[in-house]
Amino acid sequence: MEFGMMLIVPELILILLKVSANINHIKKQSSMLKKISYKLVFNRSRRLNQRGEGLIQIECSQQKRRIYFSTHTYVKPENFSHGAVIETPNADSLNYVLYQMMQEVELVELEYIKKGVEVQLPMLKEAVRSHISPAAKLTDFGTQVVEQSERKNLTKLNYQTLLNNIEKFRRGTLITDIDYQFLVSYDKWLRESGIAHNTRISRLRLLRALLNEARKRDIIHTNPFDRFRIQQMVSKKGFLTTEQLHKLEKMPLKGYEDKVRDAFLIGCYTGLRFSDIVSLRNEHIAKGWLTKKMAKTGFIVELPIAELFGGKMMQLIEKYNSNIERVTKCLSTNSSVNKTLRNILDRIRVDPKITFHSSRHTFATHLGQSGVQLTTIQKLLGHQKLQTTQIYSEVDRTAITNDLKKGRKRNKQAVVNTSPDNPDILGLPVALDNSEA
Repeated sequence: MEFGMMLIVPELILILLKVSANINHIKKQSSMLKKISYKLVFNRSRRLNQRGEGLIQIECSQQKRRIYFSTHTYVKPENFSHGAVIETPNADSLNYVLYQMMQEVELVELEYIKKGVEVQLPMLKEAVRSHISPAAKLTDFGTQVVEQSERKNLTKLNYQTLLNNIEKFRRGTLITDIDYQFLVSYDKWLRESGIAHNTRISRLRLLRALLNEARKRDIIHTNPFDRFRIQQMVSKKGFLTTEQLHKLEKMPLKGYEDKVRDAFLIGCYTGLRFSDIVSLRNEHIAKGWLTKKMAKTGFIVELPIAELFGGKMMQLIEKYNSNIERVTKCLSTNSSVNKTLRNILDRIRVDPKITFHSSRHTFATHLGQSGVQLTTIQKLLGHQKLQTTQIYSEVDRTAITNDLKKGRKRNKQAVVNTSPDNPDILGLPVALDNSEA
């Protein structure tokens, strides 16, 4: 009997421990935060404005604590009763808008609950006001992120264009609405809208950046762009051929045309943008180097102008007695300079699509054709991402032919074993460095 009791006691202890654990679990559940309740309240401050109207607010209460959100709606005391606007011509419309606003606040709480997050009033207040909740609209969240960032004004404008564009595509889109299928549909809509290829790619990249920001803030767990492939941008910008560049250099010009031509050549020799050329000063040039902070990106570029293009930039500086400001300070607006440049380029029959910015493209393209590595061109252009530089890497038929001719020439000068184990393909040198493949 005593032996039987010894077996039963441990079992009773285990049962009691399980019961105790269940009781603690129930107590813990009962002590959990209750769901927030919502209602409309009127004139909580008990003060009326000059028109005798009071403010309607959304009251959020949880365990005897309350927070309030303004609806920015004012009515007279006699026009509000039992949580609704009454006895006004637009009462139904106002009530619809007010209840919709209240539902949007509650939706923030519900989205957190779906994610298994216990929502407290301070969390709700911060999420609603800063548009960082899962229920936040993409337009609100995007605007908040961009305003708080240190992005350039032009970049901020591009983000706003994106947000307006998505709102046009699908009104009221939430951050959590954007999944893989959304991206597929939006991309198709962009294609069918007729916008340029690079514009479409740019908008998709901006959207990806916003979703990355949302992931950092734990609003979404994954970015649908992780599975959605964005195409590469395609360069359609023109550039001057070597022959056209030589013709331009030798053109006999005077006065303002001479200055505009030389400013364009500065772009061809340095890759600087128009905004950087007009702000180029003598102090930026020293000991065969040009060092300048770029106006668009804020990055500092260091250019070995004594080496680039055989030192043609240095020769241009000498033309103006080492005072390059005689060119850069006399330039007017970009559009005006482009008109003058167009008149000059027409005389040597250059593609009408060539603009002042094409000088930067000419710089990058000629460096690429001469065998300079893309990473080096990236640094010279001041690009943060190699992907941006890739759209400037043009190789025309002349460059390909020249490379083949150089290969044949080197091949004739070298003693090469042309056995089946070491073939000579297309007259190119046989000895290849596998690390460059």
